[in-house]
Amino acid sequence: MKVWKISFRVIVFLFSCVMIYWYVISRLVTIGSVAGTLFFAWTGTNAVLWHKIEMLILKMKQKHSTKILYRILCVLFALLFVWIVAVLGAMAYFANRTPDDNATVVVLGCQVRGTTPSLMLSKRIDAAYDYLVLHPDAKCIVSGGQGKGEDISEAQCMYDSLVAMGIDAQRIYREDRSVNTNENLRFSAEIIQREHLSEKLAIVTDGFHEMRAAVLAKRFGYECGAVSAHTPAYISANFTTREILAVTASVLLNR
Repeated sequence: MKVWKISFRVIVFLFSCVMIYWYVISRLVTIGSVAGTLFFAWTGTNAVLWHKIEMLILKMKQKHSTKILYRILCVLFALLFVWIVAVLGAMAYFANRTPDDNATVVVLGCQVRGTTPSLMLSKRIDAAYDYLVLHPDAKCIVSGGQGKGEDISEAQCMYDSLVAMGIDAQRIYREDRSVNTNENLRFSAEIIQREHLSEKLAIVTDGFHEMRAAVLAKRFGYECGAVSAHTPAYISANFTTREILAVTASVLLNR
């Protein structure tokens, strides 16, 4: 049993170190990277100091007041674990839902550096291009406003890129007012109604983002499938963690 415990502690510690490294190499300071780094720093520290933690738990179990606290903490940690696994499972499910043929493609915006798409946005543009080539009758809405440090709107950047890649400009509609995912879908819905486009959607975004986008699309009365862009591995942990927090906040705040 002692060998098993030591092995488990070593695995937890090494896994925690790998995850922290994964957050650090993204070179991004976001709520996802901070929360993830702190969480795995905590798990790694627990693995190293587990003997002392066991002694503390034993003392807590010996007192009635702290025994109740210990049980509450166990329940909370168990619920947290189940919630994270459930969200990750749901994210994977939504990221792999196949859209209908010739659905209306809605490309969700991401950062533009000047007039150049960021790495994540360029991956979304590539995914949209592949779908539009395979489905020549499909129309496309590029959605995203102009943010700080952007010389043009995200919609304009995506439009210019797709046209330069050979997609007919007549197939592309620009939605350049939105500043978040909710507005992406809300303003795109207005274009769909105005232009009488297909109400079956193919949402182009990163896989970790597909679930929240699909839930929002459902609120506006649309069914959708996913055209998931390839998220670079070195930033995937950062943004996946941030998305888990965003989904949790959305559920708690009912929005």
